[in-house]
Amino acid sequence: MRIGLITLGCDKNTVDNEYLAGLLEDRGCDVTFSDLEHLDPTMDAVVVTTCGFIGDAKAQSVETLAWLAESQKATGRPTRIFAAGCLAQRYAQDLASELPELSGIVGVGQYAQLVDLILSSNGKQVAVSAQPAVEIEGFMRRKRSDDMPYAFLKISDGCNHGCTFCSIPIMKGKHRSVPPDVLLQEAQSLIDQGARELVLVAQDLADYGKDRGRDWRLPRLLRELAQLTGDYWLRCMYCYPMGVTDALLDVLANESKIVPYLDVPLQHLDPEVLRRMKRPAREVDTAQMVRRLRDAVPDIALRTTMIVGFPGESPAAHRRMLDGMQSLRFDWLGAFQYSKEEDPPAASAERQVGKAVKEKRWKAVMETQALITRERLESRIDRDLPILVERFDAEQGLWVGRSPYEALEIDGNVFIEGARSDSLRAGQFVTARVTRALDYDLMASVAPSA
Repeated sequence: MRIGLITLGCDKNTVDNEYLAGLLEDRGCDVTFSDLEHLDPTMDAVVVTTCGFIGDAKAQSVETLAWLAESQKATGRPTRIFAAGCLAQRYAQDLASELPELSGIVGVGQYAQLVDLILSSNGKQVAVSAQPAVEIEGFMRRKRSDDMPYAFLKISDGCNHGCTFCSIPIMKGKHRSVPPDVLLQEAQSLIDQGARELVLVAQDLADYGKDRGRDWRLPRLLRELAQLTGDYWLRCMYCYPMGVTDALLDVLANESKIVPYLDVPLQHLDPEVLRRMKRPAREVDTAQMVRRLRDAVPDIALRTTMIVGFPGESPAAHRRMLDGMQSLRFDWLGAFQYSKEEDPPAASAERQVGKAVKEKRWKAVMETQALITRERLESRIDRDLPILVERFDAEQGLWVGRSPYEALEIDGNVFIEGARSDSLRAGQFVTARVTRALDYDLMASVAPSA
């Protein structure tokens, strides 16, 4: 069978689709990763791994499935359409009712069931998903979705936190850590396939190992990952503030394979809003946490996330967010307008913030952070930095890469000037001197010693 995989949503969905692709290949299928724009219409089946987190993501997932259904009605292709992932988990009955063209609906983490359904010869068969299954017990070969020199390493999934704005526990279920021996085998396999940066992802890295006893927690996992064979970086994303322990600081400071970078999602800086959000780290002294990180790893780049317009967010609370941003000076910060979802408790909270107010506050946050990020980037001018080369931009005539201080897809890039298209290669580490800073990117030239 010729099968197309479309990945929507987060990087954890990317990992899930790579697991699925490996299983399908092992069963003799020809698997291609695609999107709607480049999808081969002659595919025997198309699987859409959906996202159901917020309204825009849900709309994108539904629109993708609806487009495929219309194509099937008009041309007969693709022959079979499958919905998987978070939206399928959360709205299986609705999808089955509204899109009868779907041949299968399978929820989160049900790889084997989905493969069996795809390969079955029973025609139109809708298998509405049961409970989410995020527990992984054994090694699964991954077929890489691209040939970029980085890969996501999903160390756990699911979530035990009860944030009042979030529907992830509804779709993903309880937190489950991947066994360390599986992760070490998977990480080595990815490095052997050419990955030069492994990005550790989870709903909360800090929770790793809590469901597996005291022997394996995040610091130990990081130490073991740093001992693998090869030339590679490790990067930590989505580590909640209470996970910034002395043990973690020690690992970040002393393991050279771990880049000086940490993503610590805070969501707000006003105590009352954090209380209403029921953030698990609402009692953490954020300023002290940031000082501890910068004391332990003086050159560390820090990223965080803010939600503006959460129910009950007053003008004073919004001002405390802006003032806190000025004081803490995160290198990178992503901001989102609160999205009212039907299931989480915040949906029925009093004092919902209007759309126009949310938009105005979001712009204020982004403008404030843009100045901070520009200042942080300018502090790197005239420094020699290690760069992971990723691709050649033919339109600009420049090689594009990232230093330890930029995470893929969400932060800026480093553009390398003065290097011919045949002088570097993707996946190569080079040393480059930063020559100037743009709003979110750096310009650099390869150092003479490179």
